[in-house]
Amino acid sequence: MRRRSWWWVAMPAGTLLCVAVVGSGALRAAGIEWSTRGAFEACLDAQVKTWIGARAALVLNDDPAAGDIDDLGVAGWAVQAISTCQAKSGPANGASEQLFARYMAHWREHIDAAVREARRRSPPD
Repeated sequence: MRRRSWWWVAMPAGTLLCVAVVGSGALRAAGIEWSTRGAFEACLDAQVKTWIGARAALVLNDDPAAGDIDDLGVAGWAVQAISTCQAKSGPANGASEQLFARYMAHWREHIDAAVREARRRSPPD
């Protein structure tokens, strides 16, 4: 019983650590280069940082759910992120929406980069 309780504490803690590491540097290095930066763009940055961090954590934890995403699912998520940010910050910038859509079209590369960065920052023992 003692081992099991340790495992149930270590697993979520490990996941949180992975998300923190992934979110810290990987997205800043390859983030969206906005032509204008306002509340809408800041909101989209936060949305994508959280999403990529969560996806990268699934990969790092060898979670089978890491494969439960495709282009259509990402497109749906991106539309929802834009709507959420419009509701929070007011009217969207059309150029920023297009830039965000182009950025999200390469979602696999962004997740892979976040995973590589996390592994580089915390090599195995």
